[in-house]
Amino acid sequence: MSTKSPNVVIEVVAGSDAAMIERTVELGNRSKKTLGLFPREAYFEYATKSCLLAATCDGELVGYALFRLPRNEVTLVHLCVDKPFREKGVAQLLVNEVSRRHRARLGVRAKCRDSYADIQRVWRGLGFKHLGRARGRGEDKAPMTVWWLDHGHANLFTPVDEPTELAVAIDVNILMDLHTRKNHPQAERSLVLLAPDVADRIEMVVPHGLERDLDRHSADSLSRLADVAARYRRPSGPPKRAEELHEVLLDAVRSAAPDRALTPQDAGDLWHLAETAAAGIQVFLTWDERLRSQVAPLLARLVAFPELAALRVIDPHHLVVHLDELAHSVAYQPRTLAGSSFSTELANAQSEAVLLTFLDRRGGETRQELKSRLNALARAPRSHSIVRAGDGTAVGCYASIVDDQVLKAPLLRVLDHPDADTMARYLLWTLRLEARNQGARVVRIEDPYLSPAIERAASHESYQRINGTWHSWVIEAAGSSTQVSSAVSAAQAQVGLGPAALLPPHLAPESAAQYERTWWPAKITDSELPHFAVAIQPRWSAELLGEPQTLTHRPTTLALGREHVYYRGNHPSVLKAPGRLLWYLTQDASTGGGRFIGTSLLDAIDIGAPLELHEQFAHYGVFTFADIDGAAGERGSAQALRVSYTELFPRHIRWPEYFDLIQSMDGPKQIQGPVRMPTATFAAIYELANPPKR
Repeated sequence: MSTKSPNVVIEVVAGSDAAMIERTVELGNRSKKTLGLFPREAYFEYATKSCLLAATCDGELVGYALFRLPRNEVTLVHLCVDKPFREKGVAQLLVNEVSRRHRARLGVRAKCRDSYADIQRVWRGLGFKHLGRARGRGEDKAPMTVWWLDHGHANLFTPVDEPTELAVAIDVNILMDLHTRKNHPQAERSLVLLAPDVADRIEMVVPHGLERDLDRHSADSLSRLADVAARYRRPSGPPKRAEELHEVLLDAVRSAAPDRALTPQDAGDLWHLAETAAAGIQVFLTWDERLRSQVAPLLARLVAFPELAALRVIDPHHLVVHLDELAHSVAYQPRTLAGSSFSTELANAQSEAVLLTFLDRRGGETRQELKSRLNALARAPRSHSIVRAGDGTAVGCYASIVDDQVLKAPLLRVLDHPDADTMARYLLWTLRLEARNQGARVVRIEDPYLSPAIERAASHESYQRINGTWHSWVIEAAGSSTQVSSAVSAAQAQVGLGPAALLPPHLAPESAAQYERTWWPAKITDSELPHFAVAIQPRWSAELLGEPQTLTHRPTTLALGREHVYYRGNHPSVLKAPGRLLWYLTQDASTGGGRFIGTSLLDAIDIGAPLELHEQFAHYGVFTFADIDGAAGERGSAQALRVSYTELFPRHIRWPEYFDLIQSMDGPKQIQGPVRMPTATFAAIYELANPPKR
C-alpha cells in the first residue's frame, strides 16, 4: 500500500529491491554532512525490516525515511529530501506514512541538532512538539532538541525511551581511524560510529589491554594515541579474572589451530578480549578479520566462562546493523550495584505490576495517580530502573529525565527494608553521578510522594529544599572560589534562581568542605582545605572502596554506604581533619603497579583503643578487631579516619605519570605513610584522572 500526492508516491522499499536501496544510499551519502555517515549494509537491513520508505516522483527518488522501532515507538533515523524537492510537502508525506503505518505505537521520536537553519520551524511544521533538550555524543557535543509526534495513546504503560547506552570497546585501529588518521581513506569505515543515531546510543570505551598494542607504535604515534585513549572511560574488572580469561582464550585458540604459532599481536588481541570480558563489556569492535572470523566463533562455546560466551566481536558496520538487538540484550540484564548483593535493572513494558508496589498509600497517593505518573514517564527520555535485593525482591525504583542541563527525577521510591536508609542515600548519590555523566548541572526531585527515608537521605546528601522541592548541584569545576561561585550561579540560573554567594579566597577548611559537599564534584583550590596522599593496600581497598573489583559481594554498608572508616596506627602524621585524601593503591603482584585511584573528604580522625574503635565503627570499615589491634601495636591506640564523598577516578594515574608530573611541580617522592600533597599538584592529578567527556 502507498500514499500518493499528485506527483509523489510513498512506498515501502522491499529488502529484495537492491536497485532502490542503492539509490537511497546514494541520496543519503549526498546529505552526509547533516545525516552523518551510515553504512550501506544498514540500509539493506532496515529495508528487510520494512523500515525504509521511499518517496518517488515520476519514478525518480526524491526522498526517503529510515526509521527504527524500539519498544513501542518509532524513531526517525533519517528524514531526507533531495534539494530540488524540499519545501514541497515531501517530508510531510513521509512522516505521515511512517505515522500511519505505526499508529498503534505511542508516537514518533526525532532528535536534531539545533544548529541547522530554521530547524524548529521545520519540525513544528511537520506536527512535532518539543520534548526535551540533549547534547550530542559527537566530538563537538552539539546541543540538540528531542521532538515528539504523539499518537494519543493516553493509557498505555510501555516505556518509549530506548535502553541505556550500549558500552562498546574499540581496538587501537578504530581509535586511530577516529582521531589520528581521520583523513586517511580507510578511516571512513570507522566514522559511522560518529553518526548521530549511532553515537547517541553507544558509549565507546577503551580496554586496559590496549597498552600492549600501543607499545608496538612509534614514540610519536604512541604519545598521540595515549592522549586520545585518555579521553575514554577505561572500565576494568578483577585483574586475576582477566588473567584467567586470557589463559582460557589462549587454550581455545591453540586447540582450534594447533599448528599455528601465536604472534605477539595475537597474544595482545587476546588480552584485549580478556580485559573487555572481565570488565563486563559485551561488545568488542574491530576490523581484524582473524578475530572476527576465527576467534569470535570460539567464544560461544566457552559456556563455563559466561563473560567470554556473552562477548560479541564485530566490526562497526555490523554494530550499526544489529545495534537494537545488542542494546536490548545488554540493557535488560541486571547489574550489580557497587559490588553489593543488590542489583538494578531497566524497567520495561512488563514492569508495571512491580512499580505499582511502590504506591504511597500512607501519603495519600491513589493507584490511578501512580499509573498516570508511570504513563507520563513512558513518554519522556529517561533512565527508568528497578532495584532488587539479593533475593529478587524489588526495594527501590527511580527515573531520570535530562532537560537542558537539569536532571529531573519524577520517580524516586524505596520500600520499607532493613537497608532502606542506605538505599535512599545511594539512589540520591546515583542521580548526582548520572547528572555528571550526562552534563547536567542540577538534580531536581519531582516525585511528590517522597518517603521519610528519602527525605532524611536528601538532607544527609546535601540536597537543598527550595520552594518545597529538593535540589542538588553538580558543579564540574576545579578552580578558585570565584570560578566555582560563577559555575554555581550558572547552575542556579538553570532553575530560575539568583546568583550564588561570591565565596572569598582562603576559605576555612570546615567551610570549604561543606561547600564542596553541597556543590560536588566542585573542588575549591584556593581554600585552606589541606590535601594528603594515603597509601592503601589492594586487599583493603577492594572491600572498602570497591577498587580493584572482586568477584565476591561487598557488605551493603560498605558497598552502598556514603561514609567509610580506614584505620592506621596512632603514629604522628601530617593528617588533619577536615581535609582531602588522595587514595594511592600500592603496588601488588596481582594488581600491578602503584596508582592514584580516587579521592575522599576526611571528615574526622578518632583516636582510641582497638576495642573501642571496633565497637563504634565496625560497620563502616574492613578491619577486624585483630587488624585494628595489630595496627595499634605497643602504643595501644589507633586512628580511625572517617571519610565520605569518595570519588573513584575514571582514569587511574600510575606512578610513572605522577613522577613525570612532579618534575615540574612540588609533590612527595614516595608514598608510604600519609604525606602532604600540594593543592596545585592534587588539582593536576584530578584533572588528569577526569579527562573531558566526549
